[in-house]
Amino acid sequence: MIVSVVRQTVLAALVAVLTLSCGGTQITKSSIDRNRVGKPVSDILVIVVADKPENRATFERKFVEHLQAAGVEAVSSTEAFPMPPDLKLEKDVILKAVAKYETDAVIITFLAGIEEKDTNVNTGRVYQGYYDYYGFAYGYVNDTGFYRGVTTVKLRTNLYDVKTEKLIWSGESKSTDVGSVGQLTNEVIPLVVAELQKNNLIAPKKQS
Repeated sequence: MIVSVVRQTVLAALVAVLTLSCGGTQITKSSIDRNRVGKPVSDILVIVVADKPENRATFERKFVEHLQAAGVEAVSSTEAFPMPPDLKLEKDVILKAVAKYETDAVIITFLAGIEEKDTNVNTGRVYQGYYDYYGFAYGYVNDTGFYRGVTTVKLRTNLYDVKTEKLIWSGESKSTDVGSVGQLTNEVIPLVVAELQKNNLIAPKKQS
């Protein structure tokens, strides 16, 4: 009986680990607003902060595809509004897109660390408002570069409620032996979407 219980416990632990990894990518850190569990969002504006328009577009397109496959309505910032030459969005532009597409959440992803420089996000400050967090991510990415052919990449993804601007979920992923931005998106995004589904933070939009 004891052996059986131990085996079941080990199996459950292995399953939990597998759901947090994909190829050379793992979700290494995550936090969640427990008050939002069971109160999912269903319409999301996706913003990827990158130093190159093509990286941003690739990542956002894949994110939208995976969210839509989960039944969630999603729109990328690439589609929602033109990007200025310096790739920095003003808050009023984001708010107009939120109103136009009637999104109830904003998801923001950016580079949080690279292996060579052992660069990590300073987590001393809590970025509650999504635009406050976006401004931080923009400055950080343009200081470090989004992708430089490194072997280890860390990405931080935050999901915010539009009305309250409160942080719903935050996760950090670590990808090793990354060969391209395409590979990175194919490994990271399914894990993030699976985590949001598992915690009942996203759900198909109800038709009126």
